[in-house]
Amino acid sequence: MDESLAFHLLNRLPGVGAKTIRSLTGHFGSAWAAWEAPESAWVALGQPRLSGIARERRSLDPVAEEASLAEKNISIIPFSDAAFPALLAEIPDAPALLYVRGAFRTWNERPLIAIVGSRKSTPYGKQVASELARSLAEAGYAIVSGLAFGIDAIAHEAALEAHGTTVAVLGSGIDDLSISPQTHLALANDIAREGVIISELAPGTSASIGTFPARNRIMAGMCQGVVVVEAAEESGSLITARLALDYNRTVFAVPGSIFSPASVGTHALLKEGARLVTSMTDVLEELGAGSATKNENAMGGMPNDLDPDEQSVYQVLSREGLHVDKLAALVRLETTHVNMALTRLELRGLAKNIGNMHYIRGR
Repeated sequence: MDESLAFHLLNRLPGVGAKTIRSLTGHFGSAWAAWEAPESAWVALGQPRLSGIARERRSLDPVAEEASLAEKNISIIPFSDAAFPALLAEIPDAPALLYVRGAFRTWNERPLIAIVGSRKSTPYGKQVASELARSLAEAGYAIVSGLAFGIDAIAHEAALEAHGTTVAVLGSGIDDLSISPQTHLALANDIAREGVIISELAPGTSASIGTFPARNRIMAGMCQGVVVVEAAEESGSLITARLALDYNRTVFAVPGSIFSPASVGTHALLKEGARLVTSMTDVLEELGAGSATKNENAMGGMPNDLDPDEQSVYQVLSREGLHVDKLAALVRLETTHVNMALTRLELRGLAKNIGNMHYIRGR
């Protein structure tokens, strides 16, 4: 039996979560060995409830389960697999496995940043989320969010429009029938083609109030940082932000109107020490420029024939004006090298001087 399938079968048993799966695989040496072990061996672990759980294995047909996963184009990545997100593996309550649709190697090729916020977003919040997601995707970050209404969906859409990569973390199964909300099914399928959809929940699992905090820990754990665009006083986005702090990730918050209920939560985060975000530059200065692939589509139109210095500078240029000194700090190059790269980019129409040594992307 394939080891990843054995992880799935264990995960399908009632009453079995990540902690139990880790205990079983650690004791028996592998998920396959745990699945095949007799009931008496499970009971010997000293947990009486495992006796009933072990008997539940009879209700699952491994062949049928494997066929169902294949039909839905769902892959499984156990925590022990090298393809498991490296940062997520560091957190104390990491999932035992991930169900995946799409290019799951994305998170090992690009740095990850989560953009989250209110489901009932304001026009201001929508604009900010779109601009940040687009700019960060163009700078080489994979945009992580939760596929929810409002800020989440906007962040995913903006990343796709920028020909970047996005990761949707679900609080449900990732099969078409389970995806929540169902009105975002088309968006989910677009993400699966261009990025990746993930969940720790087995196919067929519906979203519920209890599944979202667990989903939020995955978003917080797998990313270098979390940007909260808008959040009401008791927003679920604040859970994500505080989990990120627990995991020693950087939390960013976007300021809003002092009269807007949608910004009460972000202002609270700023009071607690979250990094202020007024542009993509604030994120890049804290985390560094993304290491995007040298691919024209992935880089939002970057030609393939640029030299290394030109590539580095072009990656961080956006529609916001950046001073030469700030560019040099972001790409970690001497100012003279940045100036020479900018001159060559200007000659090709790829950069534009807007005055006072500030540059924007030309196209």
